[in-house]
Amino acid sequence: MADLRGVLAGTPALHAASLLRDELERHGVEGDVHDGYGLALVSVWADLVVWTDGMVYRWWNGCLAPRTRQRLYAVYGMDNPAAVGRAVMLRYAELREKHPRSGLIAEALLSYPYGREGGPAGFLRPAIAIAGRDDRVRVPAAPLPLEAVHGR
Repeated sequence: MADLRGVLAGTPALHAASLLRDELERHGVEGDVHDGYGLALVSVWADLVVWTDGMVYRWWNGCLAPRTRQRLYAVYGMDNPAAVGRAVMLRYAELREKHPRSGLIAEALLSYPYGREGGPAGFLRPAIAIAGRDDRVRVPAAPLPLEAVHGR
């Protein structure tokens, strides 16, 4: 996908998603932007996908309605991407505690160099050695770049 930072993307939804992605990256959280059919999505973590139609941002806030058990969503307007970014990062921090990367994924990441300098993901080796291949591994507080997963 083309790098659309700082450029008015093809649709209002794609532009809004790119603004949010850029805001998250300023704080060390990476996301992938996908668009189509008048919507754009920013995929951040397991159970955290922010979607926008170019007028509002929406994502599941992790709660269910008491009576109907339907998911409740956070909804923010387009006027302040910084505030939206902070709210998404709060949910992201909560989800990182609930959904750490599995040992299998962490082990796969070890075989790929990542980051802008191409450094190895060696800091995960001790965690994998302790937890084993089939157990869940808690990763360090700093998120791994998406290049590690996508091989960019």
